[in-house]
Amino acid sequence: MSKTLNQAEIDSLLSGQLGGEPPPPGGGGAGAAAARVSPYDFTRPRLFSQEQMRVLQRVHELFARDISVYLSSQLRTMVEVSLTAVGQVTYSEYVASSAWPSALYIGEVEELGDRLLFEIDPAFVIYTVEKLFGGPGHFLEVPREVSKIEQRIMSRVIRKAFSELEAAWEQAHQVTIHEVGFESNAEFIQILPSMEPGIVAAFEMRVQGRLVPLNLFYPYSLLDKMVGGAGMRRWAANATQEVPAPVRDQYEGALRSMDVELRAELGRTRLSISDIAGLREGDVIPLQRWTKDPLRVTIGERETLVAAAGRAGKQYALRVLEVPSVALHAPPPTP
Repeated sequence: MSKTLNQAEIDSLLSGQLGGEPPPPGGGGAGAAAARVSPYDFTRPRLFSQEQMRVLQRVHELFARDISVYLSSQLRTMVEVSLTAVGQVTYSEYVASSAWPSALYIGEVEELGDRLLFEIDPAFVIYTVEKLFGGPGHFLEVPREVSKIEQRIMSRVIRKAFSELEAAWEQAHQVTIHEVGFESNAEFIQILPSMEPGIVAAFEMRVQGRLVPLNLFYPYSLLDKMVGGAGMRRWAANATQEVPAPVRDQYEGALRSMDVELRAELGRTRLSISDIAGLREGDVIPLQRWTKDPLRVTIGERETLVAAAGRAGKQYALRVLEVPSVALHAPPPTP
């Protein structure tokens, strides 16, 4: 049955308070409603769901891990690559953010016919070429364009990088990526119209104490095919696939052979310097905990287990009482 709203209900509806408490005097209700509103730019709609963005995040974290191992072995020094952000931009915004000179390698996805950009700091390209030829390697303070010879030498590294990217994408969409071009200036590359959207995966490489930027740009049309409905179904199927027994045994063997530090804290207390100096064998130190309280057990630097102290035969022992779920997913401690 339809109902005619009275003026009070209309005012409440317009202030965002319909069905809730009436707005307080002074217009506080409108302010509270505004605080719950998230801004949305209709000129730049969000093109990917949160689940798809998580897939993109995971793919590029895998890529960062694998390319770190490859570069470290090739350059004979520690190279750490980490994903810093995955964000949506227009192609014109990406071109405007690309510094000159740069090292932009154009990759073509064979199966889909679309192109992507792999952007590296030219100082890192020159450093890599020097290291590959046995030199000590150094970073130029004043950037310059990469020469034709350096481009050809670096192409071997780029082919391997594209190979690692293919492997990272394998669970969502099998692709083959070929290098098809190089440019020092992003304005000379036109892989799609300027206002078309795309996704940038931004990385940081840490080499000899320096932070080196690395970016991957994908057109939306390409990613829509890779993480669309078919890609998401493939990712979900692979994510729940059971690990083969030989692979599981290999992982378990590697884990069992690792040495880790496990530490149980019996308790804490505060003592003055004079008390510490006066300690003698047989003295009792009271701790700030009850004897029946469980112990917190750390592995490495992370609090991981809850246990009780006791004996197993003639040996001191711990009985694990709980493995908190938060410990399994907690981030590593900040140094």
